[in-house]
Amino acid sequence: MTVRSSASSLSPVQLNHHLKAMRRTVLGFGGIIIALAVTTFFLPRLGNELVSPMGATLIGAAAALWIGFNANRDARARMDRIKRAFAVHGEINRLLRDHRLAYLVVLLRLLAVAGCGIVVAVWGAGPGLGLAFFILAAILMAMSWPTDHKTRLLIRRAESLRPDESSAETGN
Repeated sequence: MTVRSSASSLSPVQLNHHLKAMRRTVLGFGGIIIALAVTTFFLPRLGNELVSPMGATLIGAAAALWIGFNANRDARARMDRIKRAFAVHGEINRLLRDHRLAYLVVLLRLLAVAGCGIVVAVWGAGPGLGLAFFILAAILMAMSWPTDHKTRLLIRRAESLRPDESSAETGN
């Protein structure tokens, strides 16, 4: 018999722990982005025989856009898989762990966007324009800030995929 869990099965302590862990992670990544942004102003400008500074800037911009758009699509796909898995296992702790791991992947991709800023700073138009990539990554991280509402919404949506107790009992 499969028992449908509820959002109330998430204790305030679990939610608080989950949010604190995710927030520490995003703050850590934010710190890395700030450190990298400052560091790019001290890196030497390097010439490149393969591509001009404008070419390196365009390559960095194209890569950042590609990473950004794919990160969003990939995050949605990961979250859908996490919700479908929860529909089978029904374990709230596992759902929260999977959520943290999916969020970590998003943050890693946003760090890669910031890495494009390093390319622009060193081989492209310079650290001033490279800073825009760091700012973009920081804004996207801020937009992804973990909240109570987002987490409860994830749980509600995941639980909506679980079979009802009545259909599990009757075999429907």
